[in-house]
Formats: sequence, structure tokens, C-alpha cells
Amino acid sequence: MNVPSYPDHLLSLDEWSAMPESEGHHMEVCEGVLIAAPSPGTAHDHAAVTLALLLDENLPDEWCALGGAEVLVTENPLTVRCPDVIVVGSSLVEADPDRAPISEVKLIVEVTVDGTARTDRVTKFSEYAEAGVPQYWIVDLGGPPVIAAFTLVDGWYRFDGEHSGTVTLDAVGSEVTVTPSTLVPAPVNPVAPAHG
Repeated sequence: MNVPSYPDHLLSLDEWSAMPESEGHHMEVCEGVLIAAPSPGTAHDHAAVTLALLLDENLPDEWCALGGAEVLVTENPLTVRCPDVIVVGSSLVEADPDRAPISEVKLIVEVTVDGTARTDRVTKFSEYAEAGVPQYWIVDLGGPPVIAAFTLVDGWYRFDGEHSGTVTLDAVGSEVTVTPSTLVPAPVNPVAPAHG
């Protein structure tokens, strides 16, 4: 297994930046502590890419949707998250920083799979709210796909509904229509053997 040895101290931003890529693991830092989780799998990745493309196609040119970008939540203690999708201004993308400051992130999408539900619904929920991210969506693939939308109001997220069918959501002031069932690949029907 190619996992960096666990540090004996809280990580700094420079140490995190110097850390090698870890194949097969999803790496983040929470309050200086390195967090390594198994890679979430192809269904998760398909949902994240599909949503990123859908947002990017439907948002005005001033906004960009990115998948797999690092977000600097706080530098001391260091918290770096790697959300599944973020929406930031096009000017930030043109500047091409190593990671997006959370103050520049307007919408975060996390795709929940087995093992990440509590982190996405509790830990990251409070982190993103406290950091002032205006919108947060959670896509749950634990059963039939559903998408829950939240909007920051007075420092905490207001629940705007959970949807399993086609729904039009506000995304950074634009309307985006999402059908949760299209976020997972359609099952492939096996070809029946020919009878001679």
C-alpha cells in the first residue's frame, strides 16, 4: 500500500504540499491531521463528473465548476478538503492557484458513499457553513440516488429539500435541472446466449 507514513505532528501547509500522490486513496487534512480514505469507486466518480459537467454547461461564463480541486478551509490549524465538485469564479481558474481559498467557493457538492456519510453530513456540513460557503449539495448514492440542497442563512445551512426525481435547483443564482437517477451509470443488460 502506498500511503504516506502517518506524521507524528500536525501538518503544515508546506508539508501537505510536499506530500506525494497516494494511489488508491482519497487524502484530506482536518485540523492538521492527515485523513486517508479508500478511493470511493467508479459510481461515485461518474456522479461527480456528471454533476461537474452539468453545472459547467449551465452556469454563466463568469463561473466554473471543478471536480477534484483542493480547497483550503483554514491554514492554522490546517484543513484542506477535496470536494467532489466546487463552483468558483472563472477569474480564480485563470489565476490557477494550487488550491482554492474557501472564501472563493460559492457551491460545494459532496457525493456520499459508504463510509463518508457522517463526514459529509456532519463534519463538512459544519466546516463549510462556518467558512461561509453559500450553497452545499449532498448527493447520496446509498440507495436510489437523491440530492439534498442547502443554502447558508445567518451562518447555518437551511434545508431546501431532498429530491429523487428531476428538480430545478438554484446554483449560484442560475437554474440548473438535475435528474439524480442519471448520475449513476445505467445497468448493462447481459446479452442472452443464442440458442442453436
